[in-house]
Order: sequence, then structure tokens, then C-alpha cells
Amino acid sequence: MAYFLLLLVPAGLILPFVFAGQAVGAPARAGGPERADSHAWLRTAGFTQAAIALGVYAWGLPHVTGAVVSAEDGGTNSIPIPPCRTPGWEQRAEGITGYRVEYVPLRFVRETDDIGDYAASVPAYVNPVFLFLGLGAAVCLTATALDSDNSRNQDGTRS
Repeated sequence: MAYFLLLLVPAGLILPFVFAGQAVGAPARAGGPERADSHAWLRTAGFTQAAIALGVYAWGLPHVTGAVVSAEDGGTNSIPIPPCRTPGWEQRAEGITGYRVEYVPLRFVRETDDIGDYAASVPAYVNPVFLFLGLGAAVCLTATALDSDNSRNQDGTRS
């Protein structure tokens, strides 16, 4: 579980910049902002939304990683694990049995045996921003892909 976070954190630091570069490059590849068509601007919007969505997701990853590291630390004062010490944890302390990490939506979940699981450690805005901007990016980029496929003739040339 923690090993997957070791892959996601560097990817989360690099990919937003890759998509931001694609967003800046889309109108430039079309001949500059003056000559860019609607496809270029729609690609720019899609890549910009993807960059922001991945950046916000990457912002949530250190919160989850810190909770996992704190949970794995052990030692004095480790029962219950420090990430589980949210308001009202004293009532739930005996029932905490473990934790798990969920990647979509991104969260650190405390498992309990009696009152149900509860999540925290990730800012509340991370998952909604990731969802809506990710969907917006998918819609923009899918629309440009479908429209560019429709604008090709049977022989593969653009009309």
C-alpha cells in the first residue's frame, strides 16, 4: 500500500507540468494564438483542466502519505494511531482496528469494529475538484478527438 504511494507522489509532481506544457503548446502548434482554431482552444482547455486536477490530487497525496507514515511509526503514544485522532476519537479509541488507503476518491480510512469506518487526512476540496476538472478535461479532449475524426475524409486527409 505504501509502495504505491511512492510511485504516485513523483508522478503527481511531474504530470501536472506535462499537461500544462501541452496546454500552452496547443495554440502554438496551431500557428500561434491568433491563428488557433476551436480545436486548439478546446485542447488547451482540456489540458489545463487536467493539469489542475492532477495538481490538486498531488496536493492530497502528501496528506495521505503523512498519515500512512504516522500510522506505521508505532512506538510510545501510538494507540490509536495519530491520524485517527480526530475530534471525538476518545469515544472511538477502543474500536479502531486498522486503516486503509483509497486512491479514488483519495482518502485515508480508519477502520473500526463497531461504529463504521471514517475518513480524514485529505482536505475536503481535493476529491470534488479532482472529479469535476477531470471530467471536464475528459469531455474537452474527447470532443476534440471525435471532431477531428469526423473532419477526416475516407482517404485520411483533412477536409
